[in-house]
Amino acid sequence: MVVAVVLINAAVVMAFRLAFDLPEDPPPSPRGYARVIATYLADEIGSPPDTLKARKYAEKLGIGIRLETPDFVWTSPTPVEWDIVEPAPLPLPDSKPRTRMLRQRDRRAVMIVRDETVFSFKLRDLPPPQSFFSTERAVLWLLLFLSLIGVGLFFLLRHMFSPIQTLIAGTKRISTGDFSTAIEVNRRDELGELAHSFNAMSARIGNMLKRERELLLDVSHELRSPLTRMKVALELIPDSDAKTQLQNDVDELNAMLTELLESERLQSSNGSLKPSHFDLTELAEEVRSEFREEHHRIAIETEQPISLYADKERIRLLLRNLISNALKYSQSLVRVHFSQTPSHITLRVLDKGKGIAKEDLKKIFEPFYRTDSARVRMNGAGGFGLGLYLCKKIVEAHGGSITAQSEAGETCFEVQLPQRAKGDSL
Repeated sequence: MVVAVVLINAAVVMAFRLAFDLPEDPPPSPRGYARVIATYLADEIGSPPDTLKARKYAEKLGIGIRLETPDFVWTSPTPVEWDIVEPAPLPLPDSKPRTRMLRQRDRRAVMIVRDETVFSFKLRDLPPPQSFFSTERAVLWLLLFLSLIGVGLFFLLRHMFSPIQTLIAGTKRISTGDFSTAIEVNRRDELGELAHSFNAMSARIGNMLKRERELLLDVSHELRSPLTRMKVALELIPDSDAKTQLQNDVDELNAMLTELLESERLQSSNGSLKPSHFDLTELAEEVRSEFREEHHRIAIETEQPISLYADKERIRLLLRNLISNALKYSQSLVRVHFSQTPSHITLRVLDKGKGIAKEDLKKIFEPFYRTDSARVRMNGAGGFGLGLYLCKKIVEAHGGSITAQSEAGETCFEVQLPQRAKGDSL
């Protein structure tokens, strides 16, 4: 701000300085200027004075000339009245040449005494300083300087605040869960320090989340063996309501561990996809048959067979989770609709239940997120908040996208998967 004020003030001063049309070498003061002219004219007229030359210069320059000698007194015909306030000194025969300024009311008078001749010149005043000033020139120079300052300040501010744009991009990456990319700012000022602090914060958060995820996965792996032993032990228990409830609990816990481990595999380099060509419609029918007691509530809608090049088992898990989610939160018919274009295959799973609140639509794909009241499971059981998160990971691993819409109790999950030929990389 201080720099801008200084530059603008300097621009105004320079503009007004250049607006004066003055030569490079400034003229002498008015008094000195008059002396120079009077001395030059006295030299030209000479002593004894030449009245013809005096008349010539008086008419040409429009000035008054008066010559006084012991023999005559001559005055130029220029219509100028002599109103000398101070009386002229009498010339002395033995005096040296001297020059004297006389005060006049409207013009400058110079008296030069040489030998026995007194030269009196009544000169015009010098032009006032205002006559050297051009308003138009001042405005043009001022606009030019202000334009240059504006352009310079634009690039200066752009350089100063460029780290802020980098920080904004970094915060957007962090909001998506990407903590791996550091902000590169080669500055040592406050903004550079802020960028380094931001990188340190991002690294700490990323490491903390990584340790939590590793801990969760370690626990999941350790729970696999006890769950397997529990399932074997349940087979030895006689059938009863308690056994059925225990089996359901064990199955849900096993499903949660499977989803946790599967989501981690999709994020790791060792969990690469295994693509193959398969009929998506046939796969949907296979998944429908897995829901033995509720398969009559599932409708597969497609106009033609759809061939997809993708990881079949992952797509099977995607269909199973979406259909299971729709069955849990509605009692109406669940529609699974397929369509395709030359570039994409679209999968929609629709159900009619209580719907999803708008504030929850953007969060339902986050891990362990559960709505409180918008979608209550019809059977009274609660989920773990991992199914839709795993669906999102599977779709993103295939280069697609998944969205959710819910209006008037009708919920639609839409999946877009790109069409790929055999041999294309995923």
